[in-house]
Amino acid sequence: MTQLGSDTSLPDQGASRRKFFKFLAASPLVALVYSAMPSSWREPVAAEVPLSRPAPLPCVNCGAPVLPPGLDETRVVPAIRPQEIRPQDLPPQQAQEEQLMGSPITSPDDATNVWDFERVTHDNNLAQHWDYLHMGVDDYETRVANREGFQRLMLRPRRLASEPASGFDTSVEILGQRFDAPLFLCPVASLQAYHTEGEAGAGRAARRRGVLQVQSNQSSQSYEEIAEARGEPHWFQIYTNSDWNRNQRLIDRVAGAGCPTLVWTIDLLGGSNRELSRRSLVGEGRESELCTQCHQHEEGYQRPMNIMNRDFDGPAGERPPYTWDWVNRLKDASDMNLVVKGIVTAEEAELAIEHGADGIYVSNHGGRAVNSLWSTIDALPDVVAAVRGRVPVMIDSGIRRGGDVFKALALGADAVGIGRPYVWGLGAFGENGVDSVIELIMDEFRMVMRQTQTNSIDQITSRFVMEAKNPIMTRRNEFGFGL
Repeated sequence: MTQLGSDTSLPDQGASRRKFFKFLAASPLVALVYSAMPSSWREPVAAEVPLSRPAPLPCVNCGAPVLPPGLDETRVVPAIRPQEIRPQDLPPQQAQEEQLMGSPITSPDDATNVWDFERVTHDNNLAQHWDYLHMGVDDYETRVANREGFQRLMLRPRRLASEPASGFDTSVEILGQRFDAPLFLCPVASLQAYHTEGEAGAGRAARRRGVLQVQSNQSSQSYEEIAEARGEPHWFQIYTNSDWNRNQRLIDRVAGAGCPTLVWTIDLLGGSNRELSRRSLVGEGRESELCTQCHQHEEGYQRPMNIMNRDFDGPAGERPPYTWDWVNRLKDASDMNLVVKGIVTAEEAELAIEHGADGIYVSNHGGRAVNSLWSTIDALPDVVAAVRGRVPVMIDSGIRRGGDVFKALALGADAVGIGRPYVWGLGAFGENGVDSVIELIMDEFRMVMRQTQTNSIDQITSRFVMEAKNPIMTRRNEFGFGL
């Protein structure tokens, strides 16, 4: 306290208090301690914040302005600035749209699900090639039905196990061969139309993942080339010729190369109404300048999809009518197993087995044969009931998720095939794309197994699925995309 008569005045307590609050308001730590201040301090501190404010600092999570609780939005309390966020580090702004339509990925490692590859392959390919892969008969109704069939089936999960798991095994045995997964690659024609690695690239990816590969009769590479790339023999699918001798020469060729199983496709014997393909090839079709520059650029060149039908000249043979006796003929033609592909009814499954079939393949050719509007997953239970475990039952058409694989196994399938998804992967990134598609589907499948407390394929039964009244279809599928 100063003496009387001194020139030094007593300090102004109000001014000192304002200086103190001004000091606090200027501190970079005030935003952190503001809520813990005595209530009598908060208003004075807020009053000392300069009214000329910079732009509010964004929240690092949602981007909203960061303001201490209780302050007027016209004031900003100085705070510790977060590290500057670069635009490329922000989450994608079209994530929801891309989730339902696919993302324009630049690497297979960027894929979230198989539809990301669909989008890239569409952008990478000639329209005519894409249309061949994409088409369904008529207006895609059976393609839609295939997806709706799976989307109508609900899973019944199990939260806890009755006892500790003794292991986890996704392997299956089919016709004497052991595979690491119940997934397999369906026969699809002319894979070099989508990537130069073709069937060989798909085969290398399939072998690496331990899954079965079925080669198309209309492949762009020979059986021998694909088997060499894969490192072991694979299955072969045949479209029979009315001339029996031509069939016998082809069968002898693949059997001589070590093929263990022949798959006979019967769902195209009555033809198919492929309107999109006809529109795509309107005018000169395959004789157009675009096609001839690629497929007929040198004398004697043949389109790649005919490679397995070349050099089979020889004496003509019988032309027997297509009846169930053909199953006996094909079975007797070699020592290979015979699987009949295109079965969708119980009565024909029974007939196929009676005539010697070693396996039944439930398929509607991915919606490319007859426009039945009947999904294969809906046809599966009746076929399985008719087979009664005598031979393995395989299925394809509409499988896009690991959950779809689980549902098909739960309803009695022994192996579950994918067609378009692995071709999307191939068309986008070659062998690595196929590998990623298999990995994505199997990762999803293993997750569903864990969610249902199933630790091996034989534990997956019909008790884990139930049928809803209507399918839940959230993915946009205009023009057939997203199916």
